[in-house]
Amino acid sequence: NLAANPGKAVSKKAAREVIQMAYEILKSIVEAESRAVEIKQQAARQAEEKKANALKQQQELLEQARLHGKEEIQASVANAVEESRKAIQQILQEADESCAKIAEQASQKKEEAVKAVIGKVVGTYGSC
Repeated sequence: NLAANPGKAVSKKAAREVIQMAYEILKSIVEAESRAVEIKQQAARQAEEKKANALKQQQELLEQARLHGKEEIQASVANAVEESRKAIQQILQEADESCAKIAEQASQKKEEAVKAVIGKVVGTYGSC
């Protein structure tokens, strides 16, 4: 049969080669699509990991900022308390000084008043 029709045998061989080439091409397309799906899945996993890491870093930064803010507030409060303490000490010292001056003035006026009363009593009633 092959000897009687040699062109037909060649065309079957050529057809097999074409089919084999088509099969290889289809196989490479399927493999490429499969790799593309894997790459997409891997990219999606990496994106999720990056998103999770970014959220974790965000939370850590927020916590650090909160702690830092809390520390700054505590430091500010401590500074305000210390400044208030100094101001109170200054006010108390000034009050003590004012009280001492008033007491001294009162003592002087008391002596003057006593002398004035004695002078009036002695002057009015004379010597006993």
